[in-house]
Amino acid sequence: MNGDRASLHVLAFVVRLVVSAGVLWLAVEWVSPGNPANTFGRAVAVSIVLSIAYYVTLARFLWFLILPWLLYVFVWLAVVMTSYGLGFFHSLLLALALAFLSWLVSVFLGIRTFRSE
Repeated sequence: MNGDRASLHVLAFVVRLVVSAGVLWLAVEWVSPGNPANTFGRAVAVSIVLSIAYYVTLARFLWFLILPWLLYVFVWLAVVMTSYGLGFFHSLLLALALAFLSWLVSVFLGIRTFRSE
């Protein structure tokens, strides 16, 4: 029984990772069409880094405080800007596109992406 539950958790993690990376990949393509750094593999790596940063900055646990969120926003912007070669305002536009696409995925597919927690 525990093996079945563990495999279901792993499967759920992989599905969320693939969907999160797909949403990030589409959002970058939407904001920065033809960006050579926009690959699905990079989107997977960036999704993993950003989900780890969500926990490390304590934004997940101390959501009611401002400082963890500011730290997470700084890390998010730094990771996205360096990974995709985007400027500050394109990164902010990417955040809006990502929020919108994550919302669409949660409404139509019922899957919460890593960034929509």
